[in-house]
Amino acid sequence: MNAAFELVVRTRSGSVQALVVNAADAAAARMGVAAQGMQVLTCQPRQRSVERPQKALRGGNKALDIVNLSYELSSLMAAGLSVTEALRTLAQKERSTARRAVLQDVLTGVNEGMPLSRALNRHPGRFPPLLIATVSASEQTGDLSTALLRYSEHQQSIKALRDKVVGAAIYPALLLGVGCLVVLFLLGVVVPKFAVLIESTRKELPWTSQLMMSWGRLVAEHLWSVALCSLGALAALALTVRHVVRTGAKSRWIEALPFIGANMRQFRHAQLYRTTGMLIHGGIAAPQALQLCATLLGDADQGRLAQAVTMIQEGRSLSGALNAAGLADPVASSMLTVAERTGTLSQILERVALFHESSLQRSVELTSRLFEPVLMIVIGLVIGAIVVLMYLPIFDLASSLQ
Repeated sequence: MNAAFELVVRTRSGSVQALVVNAADAAAARMGVAAQGMQVLTCQPRQRSVERPQKALRGGNKALDIVNLSYELSSLMAAGLSVTEALRTLAQKERSTARRAVLQDVLTGVNEGMPLSRALNRHPGRFPPLLIATVSASEQTGDLSTALLRYSEHQQSIKALRDKVVGAAIYPALLLGVGCLVVLFLLGVVVPKFAVLIESTRKELPWTSQLMMSWGRLVAEHLWSVALCSLGALAALALTVRHVVRTGAKSRWIEALPFIGANMRQFRHAQLYRTTGMLIHGGIAAPQALQLCATLLGDADQGRLAQAVTMIQEGRSLSGALNAAGLADPVASSMLTVAERTGTLSQILERVALFHESSLQRSVELTSRLFEPVLMIVIGLVIGAIVVLMYLPIFDLASSLQ
């Protein structure tokens, strides 16, 4: 029984082509093609396009590095390979079954005559809408390799900015975590032991120390209840952090936080300008580019962006619409006004993004420099107050003995 094999061959004229040959085995397929005067470069069994194995495809979005894939695909195409050859090469080098299955399915769609954007769009959630829109626009202009490289560089710049923000927050987060652990240890272990010791003296204590000792007695008498409540609080905190991470910290209450909310909003605006400029440079109209970038913003700004898009579709200028919707500061409005006169909208949007990123870096550095010493002082005061309140009864006991 014959089977289908996919071959990449070099013809007599020197061009590289992809062929599908039916043969008993791979050796027979190679011999049949070689008999026609063509050189076989690769030969592998053809994957069926009907009833694709969903189990193999499941989870591909978690393992597939879209930025790296775009860069490698752009590099291979810039070296002279066609889309099918580049996809086949990337699929062959993948070690993960899930990633290989996704790339092989995209390759099958392209071999069936689909444009690359449509083949990517067959996997909802696996490939970002921005990538699909970029590929779709480049297919009309014929610069797919350049568009993929531009998308990769764009995502890398956003990742670099995000890493700087996260890096600045790591030390305060560690400091806060260690301080909370020390406070919990004092309140959950040390204070209960002191409460039992001091209670046996029957000494009159200051009201602050009495409050501390009451907590200690509560923990000693209801240890498991307090432990379960603490675990529940930690679980709720973990779920909240997980929700914030999964939603990209786009909830309204996060934007209302002092310092943090303003920096998060400025970071999203920088993403908006940079991504919109990239899409416009690729040939996508401004209203459509803004709509594709809506998911980059928070909940409140998404509604403002929808209003701005409506204004633009009604004939208003981009700078006026963004300014009226509250998505452009005076600097951005002035630069966009110049861009509309000179026709360099994509370049100006890139400059606006750089301006926002530079301002954000300064703000993050200043906030971290102010927040770290304040956090250390607060944690030190809390731990010091607990220790002093524990030792006050001992000082009173020592003075009475004297």
